[in-house]
Amino acid sequence: MNPRYPLPAALVALALLGGCATTGGPAPAGDAPPTLTLATGFAIDDLDPLENGFWGPEFGYVELLMRPERDGAPTPWVLAGLANPEPLTWTLTLNEGVAFGNGAPLDGAALAALLTFQLAENPDFAAALPGATATASGPLEAVLTTSRPAPNVPSLLADESMVPVYDVAAYQRHRESGADAAALVGAGLFTAPYVVDSLDADAMQLSPDPGHWAGPPALDDLTVRFVPEVSARIQAVQAGEADIALYPPTASAPTLEGRDDAFFVTGEPVGPTFVLEFNQRTAPFDDPLVRRALYAAVDYDQLADEVMNGRYSPATGLYADPVPWAEKTQTTDTAAAGALLDRAAWTRTGDGPRTRDGVALTFTVLTYPQQPDSDSLALAVQAQLAGLGVGMEIQQVPDITSVVEQPDGWQAAVRGNGFLSFGGDYVTPLLTTLRSGGTNNHTGTADPELDALIDAVAVELDTAARDDLLRRVQQRVADNGYLGYLGIRLPAVVTGPAWRDYEVPISNLWVHATTAPSSRGDA
Repeated sequence: MNPRYPLPAALVALALLGGCATTGGPAPAGDAPPTLTLATGFAIDDLDPLENGFWGPEFGYVELLMRPERDGAPTPWVLAGLANPEPLTWTLTLNEGVAFGNGAPLDGAALAALLTFQLAENPDFAAALPGATATASGPLEAVLTTSRPAPNVPSLLADESMVPVYDVAAYQRHRESGADAAALVGAGLFTAPYVVDSLDADAMQLSPDPGHWAGPPALDDLTVRFVPEVSARIQAVQAGEADIALYPPTASAPTLEGRDDAFFVTGEPVGPTFVLEFNQRTAPFDDPLVRRALYAAVDYDQLADEVMNGRYSPATGLYADPVPWAEKTQTTDTAAAGALLDRAAWTRTGDGPRTRDGVALTFTVLTYPQQPDSDSLALAVQAQLAGLGVGMEIQQVPDITSVVEQPDGWQAAVRGNGFLSFGGDYVTPLLTTLRSGGTNNHTGTADPELDALIDAVAVELDTAARDDLLRRVQQRVADNGYLGYLGIRLPAVVTGPAWRDYEVPISNLWVHATTAPSSRGDA
C-alpha cells in the first residue's frame, strides 16, 4: 500500500509530458551529458514489485501498462492499445520489442501471467476486479475478462499500486530461492528507461538502459537521495547537492522568493487536496443543515489566494476542471449559511455566539503535523466561522487516520485525501469513501439513494451516461453536506537553476525517458 495519501492522493495527484524540462531530450552536442539528483522524503526499502513496486514508475525504473493523464482518461504506455469490445472483455495489445532488463521478452503470455499474478497477489487489484481472469490471445496480446462491467480498467492499469510491469517468472524464481530482496538489484525484472545499480538506506543510483524499447533515455546518470527532513532537502538544492527537492510545504515558497539558487516550482492541479470532513454520527454534524451551513460559510477564494498566497486553487467541489464530469457544488454564501443555521435553531443575538437551548455551537477539528497545510487551512476556517458565530477549536494529532477510523471520539478533521486515484480511478474512491459501509467511509455517510447512484457509476461503460451519474452523485453529496474540500494545492517541487523549467508531473511521475534539464540553465 502506498504510504502517502491517495490524493493522492494519492489523489493525487498528476501529467507527464510537456515543458522544456521534461521533454528537452538529450543535451546538445558538445554539452556535458545531463544528470539528475532528486531528494525525496520517502526511503525505498527494496525492489520487490509486490511490496515496493509503486515507487518504480515515479523514478523511471518501472513502467505501467497505461499512463495517467490530467483529464482522467489514461493513454497507452507499455501497451500499444486497450480495447473493450464486449462489456466483460478487455483486449490488451503490447508495443513491439518490449523486453525486461534480463532480456526476456514481454509478450502476450508474459502479460497474461503478470495480470494473473497481480490478481492473486495484490489484494487491492483483486478487490477492484473480483473474479477477473487473464489469458494470452496472441503473440503481443492478452484478454482480461471481468465478472461485471468495469469501466475503471484503464485507470487501474495506470495506477502505480496495481500492476507495475515486471517479469513474473523471474520474480517467482527469486521467491522460491529464498534470497533476500537485495538480490533484486541488478536482476533486470522491469521494463524501463533506467535500471537500478545500487540501493542503500541513503540513496538509489540508476543508469540509463540504452536498449530501452522506446529509445535511449535522456539522462546519463540518475540519483535518488533519501532525505527525511524537508529543510535538508531544500538546503541540498541550495548547495547544489541535489537538482530537485520533492514534497516541499507551501510555507517554504515565500522563503525562496528572490533567490537564484533554488526555485519553488508549481504545476497544474488535478483535483482537490484537503477535505473538511464531519463525523455525521456526532452532534452537531448529525444535522445536514449544520453541515451545509459550514461548507457555505467557508471563503474558498480567500483560502487559496490569501492564506496560501496563490499557490492553491479554490476548491469548487469533489473534482476539478480537468475531468469532464466535474460539478461546481461549493460556493461561499455567508447569508445562506446563517439562514441554514437559523433553520437548525442555532440562533445568535448581535455579534454573539450561536446557541441552541443555551448551548454554544462549537466543535473541534483535527489536523496533523505530516501535512502542515492542514493547520494553516484550519486556522483560516476558524477565523471565517467566528464571523458567523460558530466556535471552532483546533487539535493536532500525530496519527489522524487512526482517529477518524473510529466511529466516535472526533467531530471534524482536515485531511489530505483525493477523489481520484493515482491512475485516475473514479470508481474505487466513491465505493470506499461515500458508499454505506465503505472501508474509508469515516464520516458515517449512509444514503440509499447515493448508494444506488454509486453502484450505477461502478458498472457504466458509456461515458456520457457515466458523466451524468457522476454529476448526480456530486449534487447529492452537496445537497446533504456529506463532504467538502478546502482547497486544491498546486503540486510543487524546489529546483536548482538548471531545472527551473521542470514541469511538475501528475501521479508523482518525477522521471521518464525524456526528462532532462532545460537549456535555460541559470539564466
